[in-house]
Amino acid sequence: MSVINRLVVLLPGFEHMPVEAHHRRFLREAAKTAPVYDMSLQEDGALKVSSAEGGVSVGEFTLATAGANWSARTDFVLYGLGDINHFYAARNPAIRVLSGIAALIDFIVSGTFFRFLSTSWRYALFFLYPLVIMGAIAALSYGSGRIALGLTQQAAVAVAVGLATALVLLVVAAQKMHFLLIMDDWTFARDMARNRRPDITAKLHQVISDAAARISQAAPATEVVVAAHSMGAICALHILDAALQQNDSRRYGLLTVGSSLLKLALHPAAKALRASVEAVARSRAIWVDAQSLTDPMNFYKSNPVRDLNIADAESPVLVKVRFRSQLCDETYRSIRRNFFRVHRQFVYGVEKRSAYSWHAILCGPESFADVAARGGLPCECAAQSSSSMKIAETATI
Repeated sequence: MSVINRLVVLLPGFEHMPVEAHHRRFLREAAKTAPVYDMSLQEDGALKVSSAEGGVSVGEFTLATAGANWSARTDFVLYGLGDINHFYAARNPAIRVLSGIAALIDFIVSGTFFRFLSTSWRYALFFLYPLVIMGAIAALSYGSGRIALGLTQQAAVAVAVGLATALVLLVVAAQKMHFLLIMDDWTFARDMARNRRPDITAKLHQVISDAAARISQAAPATEVVVAAHSMGAICALHILDAALQQNDSRRYGLLTVGSSLLKLALHPAAKALRASVEAVARSRAIWVDAQSLTDPMNFYKSNPVRDLNIADAESPVLVKVRFRSQLCDETYRSIRRNFFRVHRQFVYGVEKRSAYSWHAILCGPESFADVAARGGLPCECAAQSSSSMKIAETATI
C-alpha cells in the first residue's frame, strides 16, 4: 500500500476573499471531485488561521485521502493574498477607475500589450475588455445627455442626465461585469512591475519568506508542491526561487493553472520576476502549467520559458484543459458565458474524470513527478487524455 505525504503551498488569484472563504471553497469542490477519482476524503482537524509578518493571513489545514491500495496526507498552507488585494478594493471608486486607466496606458506605452498580441492574442482581447466597457459607458452617457438636451433644451439637465447614466452604468458594470475588480487587477500588475507600492511589495516579500521557510522545514520524504491560480503564479515563482536559494538539491513541484504570470513578466520593468522564472526553469523543479482555450484570462498556448527567451532551461509541461470534457452539459452551459466563472473552473470541482483536476492532483495517489511525466492524470477516456497531452517544446533562444 502506497502512502504519500505532501506539503502544498496554495496561492489564490486576484480575489478579494479571506482565507476562510478559500478554505471553504477548496473543501466543497474537493468533496465534489473525490468520488469522480474514487477517493475518500476527510479533513484532519480544523482550519488554523494565523497572521504572517506584514499582516497577511495564513490558513493551515490537512486533508486525508485514500483509495484502493493507497493513502495520502496533504498539509496545506494557504496564503490570504486577498488581504493584499483588499487595499485596492477599499479605495474610492473614482480612484479605482482612474488608476486602472493609468495602468492600461502604461501597458500600452511600454509595449507590453503588443507582446500580449504576439504571445496570446486571446489575452490581448481580455486586455481590451475594460476599454470596451468604458467606451460603451461613455457613448451611452453621451447619447442620453443628447436626448435630454433635445427634449428640454437645457444644458444643465443634459449634463445631469449624462452623469446619472454614467453612474448607473458604472454600478451595473461593477456588479455584473467585475469592472472595478479588473481595474484593480491592472493597477496591481503595474504596481508590482514598477515597484510603485513598497508597502504592498513588503507584504508579498513576507509571504515569500514565510513560505520558503516552511518549505525548508519539510521532511526529506515529503513531496513539496507550490500550487497557484491566476495572479498567484507571480508569487509562486518568487517562492520557489527563494526555496531554491535555501536548498537547490530538492526537487520541488510547481503547478500553475490559468496563469497570469506573463501578464507581469512581459512588462519590461518586471526584471525581478523574470529572474525568478529563469532560476526556476533552470533548476530541478518540475513545472506543470494548465491552460484552457475556453478561458480568456489565461495565456493559452503560451510557454513562459520560450516566450521570455530563457535559454538552456526546461520548459513546463503544458496541459491543455477542456472544461467541457470534465463537466456535465448542463453545468458547462451554465458557466460558459461567465468568463470569470470559467476562469475559476481551474480550481473548482469536476464531474467527469479527465487528465486535469486541481484537487485530484493535489490530494490524489499520483506523485507530482508522475503527473508531469504523463502530462496529466490517468483517465480511461482516450479522447480526454489526448486533449490534455504533454506538449513537448524546446526553449527557444
